[in-house]
Amino acid sequence: MQKQNNTHFFIAVPIDEYNKEIINKWILINKENLPFKSWVHPEDYHITLAFLGHVEETEKLEKLKLILHETTSVYSPFQMHIKGIDTFGKKEHPRILWISLEESEALADLQQKVYNVCKDIGIHLDSKPFRPHITIARKWISEDNFIKPIDHEEHFKKDTNSLYVEQINLYQTHLNRAPKYEVKDNFPFLNKEKRE
Repeated sequence: MQKQNNTHFFIAVPIDEYNKEIINKWILINKENLPFKSWVHPEDYHITLAFLGHVEETEKLEKLKLILHETTSVYSPFQMHIKGIDTFGKKEHPRILWISLEESEALADLQQKVYNVCKDIGIHLDSKPFRPHITIARKWISEDNFIKPIDHEEHFKKDTNSLYVEQINLYQTHLNRAPKYEVKDNFPFLNKEKRE
C-alpha cells in the first residue's frame, strides 16, 4: 500500500524527437564541464503544465481525462521556440539546470486551462506562477561555482526547430527506473484548421 502512495501524476507537453536530439547535442558538448549529480533521460524531457502529486481516487483521474479530452479537442496546434538554459536555486550552486523557452501566449493559455480543470474537480495544485521549462539536470555537486556556458543561446538559436505542440500527456512517475515517466493518456489538439 505504501508503494501506491509514491505514485505521482502530472500533465505536460511532450518534446519531439528532433528537439530532444538538439538538447542532447548541447549536453554532450558541455556535460564534462557541468558536474551535476544527475541528468534527465531524453525520453523524460517535457514541459510541465500541472503537477498533480498523488491522486488516490480512480474516479477523479477518469473524470480528469474526460474533461481534458473535451478541452483539447477545440485547441489548435501551435509553435514555441527554445531560448537557452537557466537555473533554479542558488546562482553559484543551482539545484536545477533547465532549458528556457521564448514567451508563448498559447502555452500560457493552455496551462491556465489545465490548471482550472484540475482545480474544478478538486485536485490541489501548487499556486506558484507558471514558469515553462524543460529540466535537463539536477543538483550541482562541484565545489566550484556554476558558470553558464556563453554559447548556449547561439546553439539553440542556430539548431533548434520550432517546438510544435499538438497534444498534452498525462504522465505517471516511476522513481526507480529510467526513463521514469510513463504516458498514461494523451490529449490531442483536434482543431487543425487554425494553426498558430
